[in-house]
Amino acid sequence: MSKTVALLALLGGVVIALITGLVPGVLLVTRTQFSVIAGSLLGASNYGLPIVWRTVIVYPGSPVNYHVGGLVVDIVVWMIVAWLFLKIGSMRGK
Repeated sequence: MSKTVALLALLGGVVIALITGLVPGVLLVTRTQFSVIAGSLLGASNYGLPIVWRTVIVYPGSPVNYHVGGLVVDIVVWMIVAWLFLKIGSMRGK
């Protein structure tokens, strides 16, 4: 049961983190500060929640920037959330 819960939590973390890459970010975390934004900053749209890991510059033909560290942190955060939900759900079933 423990391996199944861990695997489902990992899968849930990856799926949720990738889905949040489609939603404009609300909280931008940089190396030096936390700042609340409305999804775009100086001509860029930021995606990912709670950490922005995908940045799209608004002008045509610009490349999409991926921040792998932010994606890894997002996966870990959502994996913990999924694990907690699975553990609470399994406790309620007993």
